[in-house]
Amino acid sequence: MDKKVENNWNVTGKGLIRYLGLFAIMAGILYILIQFIHPADNITSVNSSKWVMVACLTMVMSLFSLMGIIGIYTKQVKETGWLGLIGFVIFSLFWLTSITFSFIEAFVLPLLTNDAPKFVEGILGLFGGFKSEVNLGIFTVLAPVAGVLYMFGGLLLGISIFRARVMPRSAGALLSFGAVVTLAAAIIPHPLDRILAVPMGLALIWLGYVVWSDTREGSKRT
Repeated sequence: MDKKVENNWNVTGKGLIRYLGLFAIMAGILYILIQFIHPADNITSVNSSKWVMVACLTMVMSLFSLMGIIGIYTKQVKETGWLGLIGFVIFSLFWLTSITFSFIEAFVLPLLTNDAPKFVEGILGLFGGFKSEVNLGIFTVLAPVAGVLYMFGGLLLGISIFRARVMPRSAGALLSFGAVVTLAAAIIPHPLDRILAVPMGLALIWLGYVVWSDTREGSKRT
């Protein structure tokens, strides 16, 4: 009886991880799509329905990414060791921060375009590389911190995947590359730098598919 119960829990756990892989796939697709439909980062766009729609999509994408990397990490939790844990925690913090920023973009900034236009322009400038004319408070610090979380979280998680050999090593390398390539944003003008998100989106799709297919088939890749 106990053995049957244990088997049922194992099946349930594998099924859960499998669906988390699907979330990673959807997150990667959305991440790439958003880069091509994102409206211009100006105060006129903030008042548009397209701005709200894209910001909401970004919230969904960030949530899916968070759930997806939970599945990616859980599948190889023992093999990735402390490096994987550190990378997973840091990368998760980035996606949580992303959800916060996207919520503000969707539901707060549109309300401030008339009463505090300089503040709205300052928030937009955080990602466009423009200096704010007003005090943005904690957002001045939070934006660069988010960039650091993204870069180091993705880099460390990718390295741990590469070393663990549970998933394709190339997928881990792509995840790390997708994280550090954002440094090129310093020389690529905005919004052309949005193309730098494509490698990360592809990495999430690849790793998500491996989690989904491997769990389904009960196989292990080395």
